[in-house]
Amino acid sequence: MYVIADRPDVLALYLSTDAELGFAPRVWPTANGRHPWDQGPETRWQGHGVLHLHRPDDAYAVWVFWHGPERRFDGWYLNLQAPFTRTEIGIDTLDHELDIVTGIDGSWRFKDLELLESYVDTGRFSREEVDAILAEGRRLGRMLDAGDRWWSDEWAGWVPESQWTIPPVLPQGWDWV
Repeated sequence: MYVIADRPDVLALYLSTDAELGFAPRVWPTANGRHPWDQGPETRWQGHGVLHLHRPDDAYAVWVFWHGPERRFDGWYLNLQAPFTRTEIGIDTLDHELDIVTGIDGSWRFKDLELLESYVDTGRFSREEVDAILAEGRRLGRMLDAGDRWWSDEWAGWVPESQWTIPPVLPQGWDWV
C-alpha cells in the first residue's frame, strides 16, 4: 500500500491494482482452512485500486471505489474492522466481515449481514463480538441516515500518481508482526 496522508486525524492508504494480498498463516473457518480470498502466493487485488481512509480508534475504515476506465466515483464502502494499530512495518487490523455499501445518491445497504450468525457457528467470532459488530454497523447506518460523515467528497476525486501502477511488494516478515 502507498501512504497518501498520515496525519493525526486520518491515515489514507492506497491499495493499487494488482497489489499482492497476504494472509497470515492461521486456520480459517472455511472448507479448506484458508481465508476466502486466499488463492495462494499469487493472490492479487483485482479492479481499480482502492483508497482506504482510517481514523484512530474507529472500528471501520472508509474505502473509496471507482468504476470504468474514466474512474467514475462508485461510492463509499465502510469496512467494519478492528481499530488499526501501528507496527514496525505498517498497520494491522482485523476485518469484521460486515460492510456498508453506499450509493452516490446517499443510499446505503449492509453487505454480508446474512453471514454474521455463521461466524459464531464456525468460531470466527464469539456471540459478544458479533453483537458488537452489528451494533457498530447499526450506529454507522444511523450516522449515514443523518448525513453525518467525517470524510470529504474531495476524496472521491483523488487520483493516484501515475507511477503507482506497479504495486509495492509485501515486506519480509509481514505475517509475523
